Amino acid sequence: MNVIIKIIITALLLLIAINPYFENGQIPGGLSEFRSLGLIPSIILILIFFTAIAFYCKSLQTTLNLIKIENRTRKPKSVWYMYLIPFNFIEDFFIIIDISNSLKNEMRSNESLKKFGDFGLTIGIGWSVAQLFSLIPNIAGQISGFVGIILWIIHWFLIEKINKVLKNKL
Repeated sequence: MNVIIKIIITALLLLIAINPYFENGQIPGGLSEFRSLGLIPSIILILIFFTAIAFYCKSLQTTLNLIKIENRTRKPKSVWYMYLIPFNFIEDFFIIIDISNSLKNEMRSNESLKKFGDFGLTIGIGWSVAQLFSLIPNIAGQISGFVGIILWIIHWFLIEKINKVLKNKL
């Protein structure tokens, strides 16, 4: 998909996400949980979260590096676009889809990958959707954020299992 279209979708998403904060004053939700934690605990939690994302991106990059070049639908370093906030809210879908498609291509020459079904596509799309809904500034957003984190961790563990299989094939 064209980068310009992704940027337009991201801008629309951002406008929709921030709109409730401008209508009737500030609505609870979103990042308000961090206010109740205090500054230092919030900073520590955010640093832990971004560190976890770095390890996740490294796992995804390893997956793409282990896939033959001709089977890749994305460059390995492009998974780091997950750090381009708010662009990542849209790009994450494409990262997940491209990794799944790359693994499907790789499966043609690596039979041991067949046991992984859709290669985490459903779970990855699930955490991406939950991430979008986490922008809703109320309890629904908070629940979506929690579900998104759980699905993200499940996806990460699946990617690690796939990486072990890919490494054994070398």
